[in-house]
Amino acid sequence: MNTIVVGAGGGGIASSLLSSIRGEDVTLFESHSALGGCASWFKRGPFVFDAGATTISGIGVHEPLGELFELLGHSPSLFPCDPGIVFHLSSGEIIKYHRDFERWMEELSTHFPHLDHRPFWSLVRSLNKKSWALLKDVKTFPFTNFSDILQVLKHPKYLSLVPYLLISTEHLLKKYGLYDREYLEFIDGILLISAQAESPFIPSLVGAMALSYPAETYAPYGGMKGLMDFFEKELLKRHVVIKKRTPVSAFREGEVTLRSGEVIRGDKVILNLPVWNMAKMSEGEVQKTLQQESQKHPGHWGALTVYFAGKLNVKELYHQVHLNLPQVKNYFVSFSIPHDEARAPLDYQCVTISTHVGAKSQVDKEELSEIILNDFKKRFPITDIKFLTTGSPKTFERYTGRESGFVGGIPFLYGKNPLSLMSAVIKKDSLYRVGDTVFPGQGLCAVVAGALGLHHRLKSFDSSL
Repeated sequence: MNTIVVGAGGGGIASSLLSSIRGEDVTLFESHSALGGCASWFKRGPFVFDAGATTISGIGVHEPLGELFELLGHSPSLFPCDPGIVFHLSSGEIIKYHRDFERWMEELSTHFPHLDHRPFWSLVRSLNKKSWALLKDVKTFPFTNFSDILQVLKHPKYLSLVPYLLISTEHLLKKYGLYDREYLEFIDGILLISAQAESPFIPSLVGAMALSYPAETYAPYGGMKGLMDFFEKELLKRHVVIKKRTPVSAFREGEVTLRSGEVIRGDKVILNLPVWNMAKMSEGEVQKTLQQESQKHPGHWGALTVYFAGKLNVKELYHQVHLNLPQVKNYFVSFSIPHDEARAPLDYQCVTISTHVGAKSQVDKEELSEIILNDFKKRFPITDIKFLTTGSPKTFERYTGRESGFVGGIPFLYGKNPLSLMSAVIKKDSLYRVGDTVFPGQGLCAVVAGALGLHHRLKSFDSSL
């Protein structure tokens, strides 16, 4: 079985590894010079910067990266972050999301002594754990028809999750008496970075998974370059042929066309591309379907990113700062691990800052980066800033190839029909897809979950032959 994978982001890398585990001969095409996609990296002098995604989560039992690492037989070197995220509220309050549940409850009680936190957060943890277990046991998500949904009935212990798809996260907060302005500020902050929308628009089941994300956050040693080096070694060990700087310009069932004009044929093609790119690149029988899908989704968020290095000694690696300004609502800061010389010389740390912006809106990079940098310098003592670089959605589009620089995929919004999600199966036996427009939110964790879902579908297809 000859398998072609297009796009070496997290979903494409995972799909290539899983295809090789199924015994297939795999060729992975990537237009960029490095693996990673939205989780890639770049180098300036002695500094290595994370270009997009910066965090790792979901490495536990029954969780996507944990399952992938188990199949591979080992895992990369990861630094456990505690707190997972530090929230700087616009009021001046600083809240630390601790790994230990009791410490997290104590932290919330310190800042919001008038609220009862435990019932809500106990439910959040329970829903998150049960949801990942469901995705491991029920192999048909994203659902494409009612027979897929009926697979859940074979596991009645998960039926209790269904009501939480029918109410918003905002509704659940109100039910538990946590509908407080400052409380909502950090809740919506978590949801925006991990589910791509805020509490009124996110089903409470999806919200519970997103709100659990910071509980077990890791940073890879060597940054995303370290993680991608790990994956590249695994791909080569499993004889996956990696074709970097080899853009694919078109595809159809069973074949891809390279920008050079060469046509490559395979038994199956797996696309790790946003739906808007698929619509433009598709040919043949599937073209009309993919173009109709892309028109239903006009796109969503882009990101303004700021990168620099400097003399720092910040031990808490991930921070979300809330400004609530018209230009910048909040921004997310990621520091490299102190003394990780694979990323920066001693006494220096690399910094990646990102904030959501409309992907197709006019973005004044200079104005936004100045607001963010001026605020950053007040909060974090830094000297000797080096290699200051700013990126916009256009920058992201240029380097990743993603249409309009869209990031984070299409959010699963409250009220959305589960059957309206895009299936991993475009055409059975020949054309499939993974990535954040199939399984959005939660970064690498989600796209690996999508790749695992497709892997289990393909195994079931093969066993039915």
